[in-house]
Amino acid sequence: MWMRMLQKKETGFDAALLKRAGIAKDLYFIINPAAQNNRSLKIWKKVETRLLAENIAYQAFHTQDKGHAKQITIDILSKTDRETTIIAVGGDGTLHEVINGAAGYPHGIIACIPAGSGNDYVRGIQQTNSQKDALSLILSQSEKRISKVDIGYLETQETKGFFINSFGIGIDAEITYDVNHSASKKWFNFFKIGKLVYIYSFLKKLFTYRRTDMTVTIDGRKHIFRKVWFIVVSNQSYFGGGIKISPRSEYEDGRFNLIAVHDIPHIKLLFVFLTVLWGGHLRLKNVSSFLGREMEITSDKPVRIQADGEIVGNSKVYAAIAPYKMRILSKEP
Repeated sequence: MWMRMLQKKETGFDAALLKRAGIAKDLYFIINPAAQNNRSLKIWKKVETRLLAENIAYQAFHTQDKGHAKQITIDILSKTDRETTIIAVGGDGTLHEVINGAAGYPHGIIACIPAGSGNDYVRGIQQTNSQKDALSLILSQSEKRISKVDIGYLETQETKGFFINSFGIGIDAEITYDVNHSASKKWFNFFKIGKLVYIYSFLKKLFTYRRTDMTVTIDGRKHIFRKVWFIVVSNQSYFGGGIKISPRSEYEDGRFNLIAVHDIPHIKLLFVFLTVLWGGHLRLKNVSSFLGREMEITSDKPVRIQADGEIVGNSKVYAAIAPYKMRILSKEP
């Protein structure tokens, strides 16, 4: 399996420096070279330059195709029982794969250097503001903490696995599909305004998306929503490239926050997204919010489902919270 990797590097290091500074030897970077129109490679070059300058031991692997980051993570963690830090250099999709690879290994510690369009994980859970900030967190011995956080387990008719940010069914998943297959995305990334591509796609779909009725079961209680725009189940506050859709979400409380937007006319939906800026959408009549540990959603008509910005199925989904399942690096509060 290791033969599939495009690149593997291991630097030399000064043992005295390691002992004095406490720099971890088990440090692995998984780089998605396709992220941000290959701009992730420029980001990685800056990271690598600092690692070499500070004489830090590491190994780096470049992904080749979809699913490769997950397999690399499994290969790394299955060969050791020591504490091992794995850093995704990419977007939420790359991190999604790493999370799914690490979920069965309690000695794995996850971090991310943002190099994607959305980067909701670093904003909402890792709590870093830039690539430089993220790398400083990873290399610092005083500002970081190792936390155990909740993740979600998810099953659709097409797949099963884990997610760490959120999953959604409805127009948000259709927007995700559109963004991931759009030629416009590379231009937004080229001008360093990648998050705006989600807004652009939303405006395109606003008057063409066909709403559907959905049945939701939350911890055994059934709810029926008519003319649903979208339902998002959040483990943290942000989705869609920085939209604070779920300000009440906590990734260490053993619960999801489900937000359903339903029975709202097209123009009013625009108002909903404006009120998201200050959390006012939660007070609107047709924005319903619930907390729960186990959820099942079924759509009356076919509609896509996304998890952490990756399309994972269609029309029906089951999810359960996995409390304190994942160890991560994050800033001290």
